[in-house]
Amino acid sequence: MGVVGDCLNGFEVFNDDHSKVVRCMSAQSNRDELLSTFQHGQSGVVADIVSDEGNLRLRQVARDSQLLRCGCIFLLPRDQDTGFLAVHVNNGRGIKGLLEKGLISGFRERFDDLKLELNPFVHRGVLEQAVHDGQIDKVRLIKTQRPNDSAVAATRKWIRGEQTGKLELDITATGRAQRVRNALVDRFLGGDTTAFDEIVEFEGIRFDEAKVEVVLPDETHRTFNIENPSSGFPFTLEMEDLSLNQEGEPSEESVFAQLRAALALVR
Repeated sequence: MGVVGDCLNGFEVFNDDHSKVVRCMSAQSNRDELLSTFQHGQSGVVADIVSDEGNLRLRQVARDSQLLRCGCIFLLPRDQDTGFLAVHVNNGRGIKGLLEKGLISGFRERFDDLKLELNPFVHRGVLEQAVHDGQIDKVRLIKTQRPNDSAVAATRKWIRGEQTGKLELDITATGRAQRVRNALVDRFLGGDTTAFDEIVEFEGIRFDEAKVEVVLPDETHRTFNIENPSSGFPFTLEMEDLSLNQEGEPSEESVFAQLRAALALVR
């Protein structure tokens, strides 16, 4: 906990083009918890900010940054070798990517013989049961096209030769409560590795990745990387009953309470 807290002191990480930044505003320990508050900044948007009556309050230009606050809890029990991280995603603005980038960099500076890893919490059994029950809602195939890669001629008119592009294909079934066929994914999860080659091939194009979105019994949707189900998307919950101030921003106390409720389900 001391090392993570030290890494968060003065924490500021930008993405490659500096259009996004994550800054740590505060971090304090509470028994096995490290409670931290961050700001997520994003520029590049031009917009008129108007009141609820339609009156112009501010003209936002591309060089301005929107700063959203969010909270995180690092649960790091001293008598265990595995901890958990719960992250607040404020209005779709997630910070995990830049947070992980900064933490790994700070950790490497302090310990050149150790490696810090942040892995999503996923139940493989949940995926297997949903697939077996025929609850696949969507299959997504993904291919990365690197500079001068001639494997995907269909993207040449969109991606310049010196650029890296991404081709994504979503496969769904139309109609209410319709599901995608589960046979190939069921075979793969059952140990038939040859099924993966069939999954990622579409009309002569071999894709690099395959993800499946399944519907759970409570009607929630989860997405999994089926090449390595343990590296799927993190466990997520909707934040409810947040306490808002007059400006509509949730209080830190209510955010941390919701994060603790999520952590209680995985400990």
